[in-house]
Amino acid sequence: MLSYQHAFHAGNHADVIKHLCWLGVIKSLKKKEKPFTLYDSHAGAGLYDFTDDLSSKNKEYLSGIASLQDVVAKSSLLNDYVSLCQSFVSKDAYPGSPVISAELKRESDVLHAMELHPGEFAKLESNIAAYASSNAHSHKRDGFEGLIALTPPKPNRGAILIDPPYERANEYEDVVTNVERVLKRWQQAQIVIWYPLLSARSGNKHGASEAMCEKLSELQVPCFKAEMQIAENTHDAGMYGSGVMVLNPAWQLDTQLSEAMLEVTQHMGEQSSSSVTWVNKDN
Repeated sequence: MLSYQHAFHAGNHADVIKHLCWLGVIKSLKKKEKPFTLYDSHAGAGLYDFTDDLSSKNKEYLSGIASLQDVVAKSSLLNDYVSLCQSFVSKDAYPGSPVISAELKRESDVLHAMELHPGEFAKLESNIAAYASSNAHSHKRDGFEGLIALTPPKPNRGAILIDPPYERANEYEDVVTNVERVLKRWQQAQIVIWYPLLSARSGNKHGASEAMCEKLSELQVPCFKAEMQIAENTHDAGMYGSGVMVLNPAWQLDTQLSEAMLEVTQHMGEQSSSSVTWVNKDN
């Protein structure tokens, strides 16, 4: 259950779409002076070394963030993302979502990063302390339990990133159950949920992301899906892309993300494509 370590995949195409979206969320929150709270339910280590045994095994970052380092971005969101990552990539490292949050938040803003894996938590605690000067908290606890315990924030502004490993098939149901529980406590919560796009080779996980998104749409809150494919969806493709479903999204986040992803896919091979689809429109 606690075997997953994100270092194997750090900086890959899935991180690119996930962190582009999360960056857009934080940028939007910072437009107002009022403080906000960020929640990271499956935080991981927070920072990844491309030269260590895990990241260097598959070198997935080469087809992800590394392919974007020389890009002169037209999209302001992509430009900000590449600029933020550059100082890390130049040192053979990649910032996970907790470090991105710690880097971008203001002193008055609050960060809660949760991780249950003992080894990952030790790294997370150290990395959060290194990159956040105040109001940043690392929690060795189940992320879903933590979300219920720590929401709603005061003041009532903020966002949640949910990024499970989906190693177990029932994790998709766990997302739906706990998002529903959070929304009952914090109706205005802006929630970003990352999910994989898996081919038929994945067995009982094939179609699970799509079913999860359908169930999330039934919660009847404004939401859109942003997806990026990097390979053709053939039987043996494995994870051919990934997406984020954003509940209660910030104004124009869909447009900003769409523009950024269109640029990104120009650098990720001929098979790559992207889309943004509204599921429930905000009336």
